[in-house]
Amino acid sequence: MDMETKKLEKASLSVNLSGNRCERCSYGLKLRDNTGVRAWCKRCIDVWQRRQVLTDAAAERRILKQVGSLYLDAKLDDLDDQVRDKLLVLESGRDVFMFGPVGTGKTHAMAAMIRHYTYEGFQVERINFDDFCVQVRSTMLPASKKTEWDLIEPLKQVDKLFIDDLGLRGKQETDFSYVTLYSILNKRQERRLPTFISSNKSIEQLGQSFDARVASRLRTALVIEFTGEDRRQRQA
Repeated sequence: MDMETKKLEKASLSVNLSGNRCERCSYGLKLRDNTGVRAWCKRCIDVWQRRQVLTDAAAERRILKQVGSLYLDAKLDDLDDQVRDKLLVLESGRDVFMFGPVGTGKTHAMAAMIRHYTYEGFQVERINFDDFCVQVRSTMLPASKKTEWDLIEPLKQVDKLFIDDLGLRGKQETDFSYVTLYSILNKRQERRLPTFISSNKSIEQLGQSFDARVASRLRTALVIEFTGEDRRQRQA
């Protein structure tokens, strides 16, 4: 096969793929073409099917597992109108970065989104980043039955990943923490899978704690700043 033929085939493939994108998320490739019935990718079809069979009881159990009893009743209607409106029109595959002082409602907003997406049929996972790093390090113990891959790889594939309290350390993050975060975030962005992150630090501050490459990837997210007084202190 000559070089010119290869170029033509490559160009043809590019055109075919671009015209065969999922009609729901616009990223994945259609499974059903020219049928007129849900010409969606496998992930979107799976989400739709889960929603059809999801019971309220099952949804509430999943939400409780992710957010705990304290935030079980968090709903999007609780949020500031501007914040809620931004989240409801969020384009498929885009990350969200929420930052601000402690107690300003970031975790509450995260729990509200988890509730919303769970009822929509999405697979949702929430982690506290420091706790997760401790868990990953524990796989290095001789008695561990899991590997780093066992813990990290599922987070690269879940529909919606929520990372709470990123960058708690006051100083530079360890190389281990950086590699863990970069590996997850980079692969999810390649796959157009959204990651929702909360932090007390700005993107610039996280760039100093982790690495400029992490900060660069976070800048593509929808950035929402939370302000105001500490609600936990006020409630106490």
